Amino acid sequence: MRSGNFSRYYNISSVIHSLNPLCKILALLLFVIMSIMASNIREMCCLFIVLVFIISLSNVSIIKYIRPIYSMRFLFILVFIINILFGVSVYDSFIIICRICLVVMYSSVLLFTTTTNGIAYGFSSLFRPLGVFGFPVYRVSMAIALSLNFVPNLFFESNRIIKSQISRGLNYNGGSLFDRIVIIKNVFIPMFVNSIKRSYRISDAMKVKSFGFNCDRSSIKSFRWSISDFYMITCHLMVFVFVLIREVVM
Repeated sequence: MRSGNFSRYYNISSVIHSLNPLCKILALLLFVIMSIMASNIREMCCLFIVLVFIISLSNVSIIKYIRPIYSMRFLFILVFIINILFGVSVYDSFIIICRICLVVMYSSVLLFTTTTNGIAYGFSSLFRPLGVFGFPVYRVSMAIALSLNFVPNLFFESNRIIKSQISRGLNYNGGSLFDRIVIIKNVFIPMFVNSIKRSYRISDAMKVKSFGFNCDRSSIKSFRWSISDFYMITCHLMVFVFVLIREVVM
């Protein structure tokens, strides 16, 4: 959290950056389904090769993708211990942890290479067929866009609060249980207050611009499908069919 690299968009030029946001979201959904279906080391290796190939096309350092995994190391240990206590084998526990790592790293590809407006556009396009049944597509897309804008700001704000508390002599690495509770209070209460203030500022800005939830949204940037999007989806569908055949037939 202190590094501020989580959920950050990197404004660089790459093949993945130029893809349609809807294409990347569909590819992510396919990859998540494949990760859930995969049940052996060979399929996991196949998905890992696909992931490494996608990461290499994004022109973002591999270290940026490893950091979220490293920050979840205690969660992996907890998952492993719980699985062992409930009689799950070591092999199956390892497969579960690999699934989590694959999903987290591929989700980072979407966050690192797509702007918040692009992600909102992608989800809006994905949910658009549901508008026939009265689903509030534009409200959901706006909520997603606002949420994605809040997440990086919360991390940067928490980093600023932590540094200000450290400069005042607060120790984050030790102390009693009461001291740790005070530390949590000194960090999360200012974050909560600042998030409330920011939401009010965003609400006022939207009112000034006469924003209406019942009106169709337009986009400054037009997202069009290209041959790269076709290759991206085709590649994922081929891997999906491969994993499906191995799971069903074999």
